[in-house]
Amino acid sequence: MQNVKYAAALERGRADAETTPDVLDAMLAIIRPIVECNRTQIDNGRTYMREAVFGDPEEPRHGEALAIAAQAEEAIAAVLRRDERVTQSDAATLAHIVSAVMFLSMAASVNIALSVEELVQDIRGQVSVLLPR
Repeated sequence: MQNVKYAAALERGRADAETTPDVLDAMLAIIRPIVECNRTQIDNGRTYMREAVFGDPEEPRHGEALAIAAQAEEAIAAVLRRDERVTQSDAATLAHIVSAVMFLSMAASVNIALSVEELVQDIRGQVSVLLPR
């Protein structure tokens, strides 16, 4: 069930990103619904993140979770490629880093008490230093 919710959150984020011109804001448009989904039931969301990262990729539900994560990375990379200073290869690498920041931020015990907005702003602060200036 979590995979369905995360996939729907990703689709909402992709749609929002398409109409958001700023690169950082567009990436956060993708990230925000995922964070909202994760924070609906924080313990379940954190467990899902751990299972997605550390679970057996051969198990169908884990494989599906990894596919959703890969789709999120591709969506973020597509946004990053809007910036002419970011090469295709760098966009993929940066998207992978952004994904890691997002996953760790959502799963970390120190962030349990953060609201969606606080968590998104924390992710924003981390991700903003990765972008070309």
